[in-house]
Amino acid sequence: MRLIRAEANLRATAPNLTAALADINAVRTQTTGDPWGVHAGLAAYSGPVTVNDLLLEVYKQRSVELYLSGLRLEDSRRFGRPAPPTSFAERTRNFYPYPQQERVNNPNTPADPAI
Repeated sequence: MRLIRAEANLRATAPNLTAALADINAVRTQTTGDPWGVHAGLAAYSGPVTVNDLLLEVYKQRSVELYLSGLRLEDSRRFGRPAPPTSFAERTRNFYPYPQQERVNNPNTPADPAI
């Protein structure tokens, strides 16, 4: 929820960099509170404090949190990363097109990504 709030603060008409940075750091530095004992335990964010740099950090932290959940496709689109980068640092494959049955059942299905 903190990363969603940080992204909302960054994408607002008047971005609130301080609030977004506080939410990002709350996620990065968390060391207690998870029932399974899984925490980031990282140092606070020390990079440039600009909207684009903080959005990239939100994307990275969401990628870690959503690992293997199948929910990264929407993040990739929202953050303007519909295809693998040329460096292959994030991912090496493109997402498959939506199944025809999904398109029939849901008129709001977005266009297929370019492959």
